[in-house]
Amino acid sequence: MTKFLLLFHDFGSKIFTQIEFKSNKVPTDFIELTKLDDYEMYQYIQSGNTYVMTEERLEKENIHFEKLKREKKTWFGFYKKTVTDLLIMPNQEFYYPYESGSYLYLFTKQKITKAEIENWLNREFPSRFGHIDERFEGFENLLNEEDYLIATNHDLQRQFGVIGKKEK
Repeated sequence: MTKFLLLFHDFGSKIFTQIEFKSNKVPTDFIELTKLDDYEMYQYIQSGNTYVMTEERLEKENIHFEKLKREKKTWFGFYKKTVTDLLIMPNQEFYYPYESGSYLYLFTKQKITKAEIENWLNREFPSRFGHIDERFEGFENLLNEEDYLIATNHDLQRQFGVIGKKEK
């Protein structure tokens, strides 16, 4: 049995609710349970985790995705490098395969373009140490009031954070 840890967190709040349990279910079953009607799901995979399923394999399996380019400062901020993240587009019965690492699932009723995500990433996380973490700062500049996201962390246990702006 796998140990799961679920955190329910409001944007801008330091308070969260935590539930721990063990289950034989696969992680995507729990993500599927949280999907509300009329919402689109975008899967965001940062460059460090894109080795799990290559772009060539995604193309071969007809998975619609966009390559997101973002500049990232290197140590001490002396240099910049461009990294490529992946955005799996909605309306697909597909979940990017899990391995160690973090994955984001954005649930929204709005259409989000590749350019909007790239601009948001470069504006919110421009520095070497600016990255998506448990505070989820910057998401209020991308998501609407009714939108929410699931952040997962996969290592020895399966951790899920369900984050939103308002109670449903």
